[in-house]
Amino acid sequence: MPRAPNLDVVALGSCLVEMTPTQTGSDLTATDRYIALPSGAASNFAIALARLGVRTGFVTRVGADELGRWLLGRLGEFGVVTEGLAAAVEGQLTPVSFCWMDRAGGKQFYFYRFEGHCDPMGTLAACELGPETVGRGRVYDFSEATIRKQPLREASMQGARNARAAGRKVFYAVNYRPGSWAEPVETVVAAQREAIGLADVVLMNTEEAQLLSGCSGLVEATVALADLGLEMLAITDGERGATLYSAGESFGIPPRKVEVVYDVGAGDTFHAGFVAAYLAGMGPEQIGRAAADAAALRISRQANMECLPTWDEVLELGETPV
Repeated sequence: MPRAPNLDVVALGSCLVEMTPTQTGSDLTATDRYIALPSGAASNFAIALARLGVRTGFVTRVGADELGRWLLGRLGEFGVVTEGLAAAVEGQLTPVSFCWMDRAGGKQFYFYRFEGHCDPMGTLAACELGPETVGRGRVYDFSEATIRKQPLREASMQGARNARAAGRKVFYAVNYRPGSWAEPVETVVAAQREAIGLADVVLMNTEEAQLLSGCSGLVEATVALADLGLEMLAITDGERGATLYSAGESFGIPPRKVEVVYDVGAGDTFHAGFVAAYLAGMGPEQIGRAAADAAALRISRQANMECLPTWDEVLELGETPV
């Protein structure tokens, strides 16, 4: 049996170095100055969660190179625990991406990671996600990027099984990226539904809800997904806000209107705000409001991670009318 948790969350996912222009709105042909950021959806989530005051551990793998050492160092600076959870893999390089955003909110990403040479997460084995590891947190959190292919898919899901066996809560973020899958959509849906079946709380958007339920209407999709036995389901819908479903009730969360400065990582910050509010013991409507406000604060600020919101800032924004 695992010992009592010494962390709030153990998150699983990849980590990479993101290069983005220092001048927001510049594409890659219009600048020669970049900011290096620790990135990847799970990394963004872990850092945002730590900024919100949640004790966060991060299971990840990086290359045994300078970029990998830089990433692990930066995670530590932001308060993310990696000791005994993260590792640098010999013979692997750390993935890199380039990202830019125009002033209308459009985003472009270019990923540089190559199977066998620049894919350290692909080396993670199921035995590394045993009860003693996932049981360190009150919550085990995983997402779509960890189930795209084997053997990481089985490792990720085994981690969820071990967490549930240890009495921990399991969160899953669908976060579907079609271009990152080499398998047919039928396999994608089956894998996603298997992951959802291992979770207590799931986050997804409207298109993902329709795909995974096989229903064209959102209400019908929600009913079908709720039948999977979830404690809570959050469905986001961009500028139209979000809806939470819990114990047979639905809660509409209107969006917070803000000026968009850097619209990268909004979903990851929503995810972090959601988990932080859940762990704080809030009710569904409060959880949704805190998650939406965390995302609003993120997109209204500059790219660097020091601009991610704190819990006090989220609560303060929540006191103002939407």
